[in-house]
Amino acid sequence: MNDTPRSRFLRALPPVDGVIADPELDALRRSHPALPLARLVREALAALRDDPDAPRRFGDADRERIRRDVVASVRARVEALRDGGLREVLNATGVILHTNLGRAPWSDDAVAAATTAMRGYVSLEVDLETGRRSRRGETVEALAALACGTEAAMVVNNNAAAVHLVVDSLCPPARVIVSRGELVEIGGSFRLPEILRHAAGEVVEVGTTNRTYADDYAQAAREGDVLLKVHKSNYEIEGFAHEASAAELVEVARRRGCRVVYDLGSGALVDVHAAGGAHEVRVADVVATGVDAVTLSGDKLLGGPQAGIVAGRADLVARCRRNPLRRAVRVDKVTVASLESVLRAYVFGKDPRADLPVLAMAAVPAAELHRRAEAIAARLGAPASVRVSVEDDDGATGGGSLATASVPSAALVLRCADAASAVRLARRLRAGRPAVFARVRERDVRLNLRAVPPGEDARLAAAVAAALADPPER
Repeated sequence: MNDTPRSRFLRALPPVDGVIADPELDALRRSHPALPLARLVREALAALRDDPDAPRRFGDADRERIRRDVVASVRARVEALRDGGLREVLNATGVILHTNLGRAPWSDDAVAAATTAMRGYVSLEVDLETGRRSRRGETVEALAALACGTEAAMVVNNNAAAVHLVVDSLCPPARVIVSRGELVEIGGSFRLPEILRHAAGEVVEVGTTNRTYADDYAQAAREGDVLLKVHKSNYEIEGFAHEASAAELVEVARRRGCRVVYDLGSGALVDVHAAGGAHEVRVADVVATGVDAVTLSGDKLLGGPQAGIVAGRADLVARCRRNPLRRAVRVDKVTVASLESVLRAYVFGKDPRADLPVLAMAAVPAAELHRRAEAIAARLGAPASVRVSVEDDDGATGGGSLATASVPSAALVLRCADAASAVRLARRLRAGRPAVFARVRERDVRLNLRAVPPGEDARLAAAVAAALADPPER
């Protein structure tokens, strides 16, 4: 008979019914009758079976000890499902468009518009004058065209979908011609070449990683092809480098009978440099070169909800609208409502830099952030184990925007006894309500105020004070 530590451990695993009978789990079952408790127990037991270190951790394979471990695991899983998921976060990383924290915060007007849409019925696909069915997003797409300065526009669920839809609508028989230096990988390991091959079938790479000229496109292009330019929003190539401009591609397209599509990614509608950030190419400037279409995101420098916008020539947008894929990438009423509000700030507002949080955050002077950090530090007193100071710091636009540019900022610095203590303090900050996301640098926990609205300073101070008051973790 096989009598290894692992075999003894496996024999000691309790049956599902034996675990469910535990008083703690029985109480959970009574309070949550719809909860599939048996499934959670089976998953916990399976995790133990698959854990190669479990026999060593449980020693002589005491069944009661294992049962208690499974019960604790199930309870933790239930608590995570019941109380976890999305939670409010104060973004003290200094990154305004933090992808992991949801990118652009919305304006009050956008929140109000979305709330109205969520609470009841809205005129999503109906003409209130005639009572007949209308096209979804007609107004938001008209606003997008006006804001971008194009003949037409349409809205889909994100920018990757916008690129895919444009290419899929034009190819085949057309091919996509793209520079090797612009075949980017975006968040979540999604790679542009794979998206393009899925949409177009044939992707023609031209130039080299660091240098691509207009003539490279011209030599490869055939009539009807798509010349795709991709904005390097999350990286830079410096030194011995060259890229063809949008204007040069337009000239090649005119000679070869091609289309030019520019994937702008972040898509700034105003001069972000004037708003306090580094220079970012404006949508209007690209459109003015004569490209056939641009694509951009709604939740980056535009300052709205997750969405993708295709803006360009009316005939190209019409082809995208006729594509059956459009149904798969359409947006819901909440996105339509909030994006309408954001685009109205650009079309009708006096200054979107004051109306939209993303642009307002970028525009705050570093001296003002320094003053606010000093005020927060004064509220904290002087914890015995942590030294509190305020230092100059660098922020960033983030979200695939202005990859190499930093924005001068200020940070509240919590200097701990050692690096391990700093990691523990950062974990306590994330565990608070609201959660606070900061950066850890060696033994410092740095809370950069660039992406913290002024109205949140008191809550940030209270959250930091609570984390400092917690007993240190062992």
